[in-house]
Amino acid sequence: MSASTALAGVVAVLVSAAIGALAFGLWINVADVLALGLLWILLATPVALAHCVFIAAPLYAVLIERWPLRWWNAGLVGFGIGAIPIPFWVATTGANPFDLLMTTLWFGVSGLAGGLAFRAVRGPGPAGGPAE
Repeated sequence: MSASTALAGVVAVLVSAAIGALAFGLWINVADVLALGLLWILLATPVALAHCVFIAAPLYAVLIERWPLRWWNAGLVGFGIGAIPIPFWVATTGANPFDLLMTTLWFGVSGLAGGLAFRAVRGPGPAGGPAE
C-alpha cells in the first residue's frame, strides 16, 4: 500500500466520521460544539474506522485491480460502504421503516463523503494505471 493510499484512508475515515457526527448531532439537537466534537471522536470515528477496515479496504484491494479510481465509482462505493451494513443493524432494534430509511441515508451520505475524500487524496487510477 502506498503512502497516498494510507493517507487517503485516514482522511476518508475522519471526513466520514465528521459528517456522521454532524448528522447525528443535528438529529438529537446538539448545539454545543464540544459535544459535537466528542460525538465525532468517541462515537463516529470508531464506526467509520470499522467500516474502513472491514469493508472498504478489502473492497478497494479487489476493485482497484479491475477499474481505475474515478469520482463516480468512489462516491458510489463509498455510499454503499456506509449504507449497506446499517439496515442489518437497525433491523435488530425493531425500528420503524422511516427510521431505517433515514439511518441508512445518513450513513450512506457519510460514506459518500468518505469515498469522495479518499478519491481526492488518493488520486485517479491504480498505481501505474491510467490517469482517468
